[in-house]
Amino acid sequence: MVLLSPLIRGCRTSFTKRWQSSSHILSGSIGGRPLPPDFTFYPSFFGVDEQCVLLKAALRKLDSMESTRFRRRRKEYLRASGASSAGGPVQALFLPDELYDFQEGHFDGVIRHYREMHVSSWPDDMPDLHPLLEKLHRILPDQDIQTHILHLASNGEILPHVDNLEASGSWILGVSLGDQRTLRLENPTAPTERFEIPLPSGSVYLQRDSLRYNYQHSILEKPDGRQRLSIMIRDRKA
Repeated sequence: MVLLSPLIRGCRTSFTKRWQSSSHILSGSIGGRPLPPDFTFYPSFFGVDEQCVLLKAALRKLDSMESTRFRRRRKEYLRASGASSAGGPVQALFLPDELYDFQEGHFDGVIRHYREMHVSSWPDDMPDLHPLLEKLHRILPDQDIQTHILHLASNGEILPHVDNLEASGSWILGVSLGDQRTLRLENPTAPTERFEIPLPSGSVYLQRDSLRYNYQHSILEKPDGRQRLSIMIRDRKA
């Protein structure tokens, strides 16, 4: 039997019956401005209960790879503290930053204050999770994929970069969970071609082809930011 911490129990409602009716209306513009080419955006693809399930599964995967010291500190914190709902039920699933083993910088210098891992399987004891993964897979351009979890600390950020042609396929999809951050897309050869797209929790975006390789993209740091986790799915390079 899996025991739920007080932080997790608050998210469990009658979600199983409602996931199919959650809003995932495709948006073609931001603030009245058309989205850039090769960019698809679903601003409310997952509802709050669905976000809780996805975030719980992703945090469990990340937590399992950390050292015994950090896992013990989290258990001690949960025993000693009461439930906190600051920021709403999704944000409340995150524990304080100091209880995670965030890395200062990525090997390529692009990501700061983060945890990450590749995912080959998801927990099989969460019956609510599988329908959500199926829902997500229905909007993927193809099914030969690889999945990656990226957890940013409250002061985490992704610096401007263009994806490596040698390591990437033609598209990448991102699920945003937790704090709303801004995705910036900018064409380094045309400074006026710059877009800033808010990514609320539960939103999904898809970048394809020219946008991935001709535009720099970044996730901006927020002075008063909180933690954010993204589930990234991309196609395998042919």
